[in-house]
Amino acid sequence: MRKGVCVMTYTLRVNARNDLHLPAELLRRLNLGREKMVKAELKGNELLLVPVDLEPRYASEELAGLDRLHEEEKKKGWIRLHTSKDIDRLLS
Repeated sequence: MRKGVCVMTYTLRVNARNDLHLPAELLRRLNLGREKMVKAELKGNELLLVPVDLEPRYASEELAGLDRLHEEEKKKGWIRLHTSKDIDRLLS
């Protein structure tokens, strides 16, 4: 794993219509939402979803700093990040 890269793992269920629902935290982190596109790549037995034309909301250094800050805040008591404005406030 590259230094400063956050690894997030989720277990997802395919519903009866063959849909996958991605967690809101993951969508916010990748700046994905309605009408955004992802590319699906199959590598052996792994499925990789890659955002298409992704314009990152935050630089990787900001995300690494946010991860450190979030860990510090969790030690004091759990904090929740509901919106990108919450993240912006932590980064300011």
